[in-house]
Formats: sequence, structure tokens, C-alpha cells
Amino acid sequence: MVQDDADSSALRLLILALDEMRETISLLPVAEAGRSLHRPWWRNVFFGFARSKAEVGAGLAVQYLGENIDRARSHWREALSSLNELQRLHGDNEMVARLGEQLRASGLDEVLARLQHDAIPSPITKTALHLEAVVATIRECDRVTLDARSKLLLQRMRNE
Repeated sequence: MVQDDADSSALRLLILALDEMRETISLLPVAEAGRSLHRPWWRNVFFGFARSKAEVGAGLAVQYLGENIDRARSHWREALSSLNELQRLHGDNEMVARLGEQLRASGLDEVLARLQHDAIPSPITKTALHLEAVVATIRECDRVTLDARSKLLLQRMRNE
């Protein structure tokens, strides 16, 4: 029964971390910001006068980028908190220990620094590229965490 409670606690913390990682990704408007960067020059001139709803939405996403980055940092801190709690409570579990190593190798600890305002380049083209790299790192951390969750679920089922 104690092992079942420990497995449930570990899974709950992993799910919280996954939710926060995905929330972080959703706040970083990489696709919207980057979309207007890849148009031919003549379309930029035309769309300077006539803009579609998607492009207006992209403009609004860029307008609120600073606020979104603040919120994204907050969610990432929550993900880190859940993962730290997981390591603290369940670090003796081999899979949890391996998860910590894999996440560090995936760049887990770099994301927060890369989301600081002074780390983000100001021209929108460089901002979009920077955020694309950050989101790629977060997606890799998400993939590693999701894999660990699946393994912990299997471990839990075997223990029952």
C-alpha cells in the first residue's frame, strides 16, 4: 500500500510538471510571430495595408509578448518546482533519478534563463528564432517527462 501511495504521488507530480510545461509552450507565440517573417517582401508591403485576421492576431500576440513571457516563466517555475519535489520525495526510484539526469541533459535548467527579458533579442526575427529554440527545448523536456510517466505507470501496474 505504501508503494502504491508513492507511485501515485510520483505520477501526480509528473502530471503537474507536464501540464506546466505545456502551458509554458502555449504562452510562447512562436508560430504567430514567425509567420509574418517568412513572407516575400511584396506581401509584406501589401499586408502592411490589408491584414488578415490571423495576421492581426499575430500582431496582438507580439504586442503582448512581454506579458506572455512573464506568464510562461511563472509556469516553467511551477514545472521546476514539481520536478524538484518529485526528485526530493522519489529520488530513490531509479526511473525518477534517470528522469532528472535526462531532463538536465535536455536543457531543463536553461529554459528559465532563456526566458528572461534581457536574454530575448529585440528584433522580431531574432525573437521568433530565440523562442523557437526555447520551445524546442521545452518540447524535448515534455517528451522525456511523458516517457517517464509511461514507465512509472507500467511500474505501478506491475506492483499491483
